[in-house]
Amino acid sequence: MTRRDWAEAAWLGFALAALFLSPLAFALDGNLYYLQWQPSHAKEVAVALPVAAIGLTGLLVAARRLQGLRGAIALAAVAAVPLLSFGVAVVRDLPAARVLIPFWEHPAIRYGAPLLTGVVVVAVLFTWPDTFRRGLISALRFASPVSLVVCGLFVGPGTRPGPVVATDRPHPTTAGAPPEPSSCSPVLALLFDELSFTYLYDEEMGIRPEFPRLRAFGGAATHHLTVTAPGTDTLPALPGFLAGRRLAGVGVDRDRLMEAGPGGATPFDARARDGLFATARGLGFRTEMVGYYLAYCESLGDLADACRSFSFYNAASPADRFSAWHPLLTTLILWPRQFPLGVLKNPAFAWHQGRLVAATEREVLRPLSTSRPVFRFAHFSVPHLPFAFDRHGYRPPPDPLRTAPDTYYVRQLQFVDTLVGRITDALARRGDLARSWVVVLSDHGYRFGGRERDPARVPFIVKAPGQVDRAEVRDPERAEQLLIRTVRDACSLTQ
Repeated sequence: MTRRDWAEAAWLGFALAALFLSPLAFALDGNLYYLQWQPSHAKEVAVALPVAAIGLTGLLVAARRLQGLRGAIALAAVAAVPLLSFGVAVVRDLPAARVLIPFWEHPAIRYGAPLLTGVVVVAVLFTWPDTFRRGLISALRFASPVSLVVCGLFVGPGTRPGPVVATDRPHPTTAGAPPEPSSCSPVLALLFDELSFTYLYDEEMGIRPEFPRLRAFGGAATHHLTVTAPGTDTLPALPGFLAGRRLAGVGVDRDRLMEAGPGGATPFDARARDGLFATARGLGFRTEMVGYYLAYCESLGDLADACRSFSFYNAASPADRFSAWHPLLTTLILWPRQFPLGVLKNPAFAWHQGRLVAATEREVLRPLSTSRPVFRFAHFSVPHLPFAFDRHGYRPPPDPLRTAPDTYYVRQLQFVDTLVGRITDALARRGDLARSWVVVLSDHGYRFGGRERDPARVPFIVKAPGQVDRAEVRDPERAEQLLIRTVRDACSLTQ
């Protein structure tokens, strides 16, 4: 190979690496909020991109040294995944993308279209290998300038501070400081995303036998049986819990969470005086939050004495250390779940789900024994998909994003049962369970049909300190108001 050939191989290797990362770059340009992007994540990209470029350059050099059919096959193998990834980034921004997704769910299209495309490509490859090879190289040359655009999209978010995703203040800030330590009992609220009332309870309003740990927990707790969540999906529901009210509408504008109002959209404010965390702070609690999907620490500001928030899409968010793998895995997570791309997305997404749950559980199990009573609100990412767990722990099935039939969802519900048991066992060993209020609730039900009858009706189970009998409340209640009332009860009721 001449010096010019080496230079072209290096340029095309860099271009392929950038094309692979293009879904992540495009997401940073349009949906920065959901990634909870930090400067450290940009540094991971700065390492991953040249390393991937060097590796792809070596593969291109090796492929171009092969002749005829073998050379064409090798070149196609090197370029296939980066070009598919770039195609994902382009198609996702097309106006027709959402319209086409339902068609792709039809088996004849879902499997037939990739099969037909593969047959055509293989036929051309084997019939005219040299023509295929020249055409592919020309296509790479044509697409290669996009790599500069991709790099440019990483620069902006990487040079400015991201949202606050972690805080831990030993003492409250001056603004909104609580009164002297009160006689309140600690409160631990465990919100499980998409935990369905219909799946959890039987017709007699008892917890089903397949959930023995929740059944045992509920045997000495109060069951609020007619509770509606502030939304039927996470985006409106969780801000509703924080604000302590129903929101007219919630949306995301690049890196901000916006609330709809009479005068148009305004930035969402979780720090109102009658909100959940302001109420807890005013009662003398040390306030703590952990959760995924939304930037809770940014929304709560100085109302949270301790906070950790994780991204549902960014593999780097629950990590404790630097890794160049994170941007590569995040890119796969951003791919569509539909076949055939889901074959690579599914393992990465299931692995991320496992890390989200482990990181949230660690925060939940931090000691509650401090100089001030603790209010800790935890938003778990299960039983929401990807369905990476069963009763025994992390055991992802081949297709963890399959929603029908509901078998995988039920498996992950059984893991929630196990998880509640682990948490309450840990609390009991430390003596925290006997002196704390523990709440199990949900933001909405199962969104994909199955047995679900009303996604707005959610479980809400409250175990008070010293409670030994099961109790029921059948009056209609609003979950966001009931949670605030529970926090107040932890201070007003005689223990």
